[in-house]
Amino acid sequence: MVKHLKNKLTKRRHVREKAVQTLFQLIEAPEYLTPEVATAFALEAGNDPEIGFDEVGDAYLYEIVEGVLAHQEAIDKEIESFLSDWTIDRLAKIDLVVLRVAFYELLYVDHERVPAKVAVNEAIDLSKLFSDEKSRRFVSGVLLEYLNQHQEA
Repeated sequence: MVKHLKNKLTKRRHVREKAVQTLFQLIEAPEYLTPEVATAFALEAGNDPEIGFDEVGDAYLYEIVEGVLAHQEAIDKEIESFLSDWTIDRLAKIDLVVLRVAFYELLYVDHERVPAKVAVNEAIDLSKLFSDEKSRRFVSGVLLEYLNQHQEA
């Protein structure tokens, strides 16, 4: 049971990593990639024999990528509301993508599936993976401020 849960959490983290990479690629090369192609590449690259994806992981990757793209304007407005003396345009692209994934999960995914604290912790871990310490602290600050303002009952 514990191993199954750990494997599920590892897969979910791996899916989030691939979602961040996919969304980052779409920012960097929008003229060369469609969301479908970028996600297909992520799925192909995501088939780590140790972790692997399954139908649930595949579906969640598509859900994150499509959800972020569909709600990007609203997500960006929400992110911007937590930026002091900053605008979305000034953020490092990778930090913006990590925040978009986190805010997608916070705003649009049922909290029984992904509790807010899990979404925040996962985003902080992603910022550790893809950014430097300064960026991690920035991402952490934005997300912790969100949690402070939206305490779950």
